[in-house]
Amino acid sequence: MWQDLEKALRNVAYAGVGVAALALEKAGEVGKVLVEKGEVAVEQGKQFNEELQQKLQDAAQKRQEERFNSTVSAMSAEEREELRRRLAELDELEKEAEACATGEVPPEDNVTHLPTDQAESSEENSDQP
Repeated sequence: MWQDLEKALRNVAYAGVGVAALALEKAGEVGKVLVEKGEVAVEQGKQFNEELQQKLQDAAQKRQEERFNSTVSAMSAEEREELRRRLAELDELEKEAEACATGEVPPEDNVTHLPTDQAESSEENSDQP
């Protein structure tokens, strides 16, 4: 009888050790699965964030274009012509700046001269303390 009890207690002890080992193994597997799912969730979050930013940029650009179009359509013919002229001037200045940056224009040609009435008033202001 004592031998049967001893054998049963030994089996219970072995079963307890086995359960602990099995629980540890399963916990490791579950941990790996959770880590993998977490990595996937982070990647999906990054992708969602990028898509959201792109949508917001597209929407902002669309609103800006709509405002520009409504502003231009509200302008008079003279105002639109003045805008075209000013944009052409800006394009020319941009081309000159690019040419200067790449060294296509010699430095002495890279000087912007003020009209004489502005240049004289600048000189007068520079003489004053």
